[in-house]
Amino acid sequence: MDLVFFGVMLCLLAYIAYRNFGLIKRYRHNKEYIECYKEMLSGTDTAYERICKYIDSETSEEFRNKGRVLKLYQEMEKELDCKDTLEALDLSAIFFKNGKYSRQQVAINADVFVWLYLDMARARRFSKFDVLNKLYEKITAIPELDKRVEYQAAVAINNALLEQEDAGVGFLSSLLDGGYAGYEYEKNLIGLFKRFAAATLAYAGEPMEDYYRNDLHNFAGTQIGSVYMKDLDIYDKYPPVENKQEEKKEEVQEEPEEEKKESEE
Repeated sequence: MDLVFFGVMLCLLAYIAYRNFGLIKRYRHNKEYIECYKEMLSGTDTAYERICKYIDSETSEEFRNKGRVLKLYQEMEKELDCKDTLEALDLSAIFFKNGKYSRQQVAINADVFVWLYLDMARARRFSKFDVLNKLYEKITAIPELDKRVEYQAAVAINNALLEQEDAGVGFLSSLLDGGYAGYEYEKNLIGLFKRFAAATLAYAGEPMEDYYRNDLHNFAGTQIGSVYMKDLDIYDKYPPVENKQEEKKEEVQEEPEEEKKESEE
């Protein structure tokens, strides 16, 4: 019995060690990726060079492709030819494991959709419809994703940006109303995806509850929100909360001294 217990413990320890090794290895890949997108959002001049260097030095196809999603945005930002990056982008390398669709991979890489939304909005801003269409093809080429909120939001955003008949407002409105129980999603990101939905609905000129219109001011105060809303040209309509408060203060100016005296008389 003791030998059996000892054997089980050894197996358990080996599994924990293997899992921890995998997590540490993933952390090393992920750390530089996070630094790349933080630098990109900060708008530094070295962001593009850093992303290119990251992709060239990365050994994991998963992270190389995550880097390409960022690089695509930077290339549009700098008005560079992004054809090669777009062609090389392979989303299956991000969401598949051992050649098969992996729910775990999708769960840990759900943030990639944030950058895909940013790429789509940037493509629309610069009228790069070839990029927008190609991204849509690559996203919808993985039909297993259709059970995910992120995927459905991507399709809806694409339709809204292209001003198609449906315009994607059906799903985006339903997302704001909490109609996503039948889909898979990451709880820690659902609030962010709702903000993307609200911003896209605002771009499409669709009505929404006051709560979400007010929340857009908060979204505009974040790095991700400001980038997305500026590309949709709705940032000035929903400025950050602090800017909004400053505007109100400017509107409530004190009466000129002469007017005060006249009112007193």
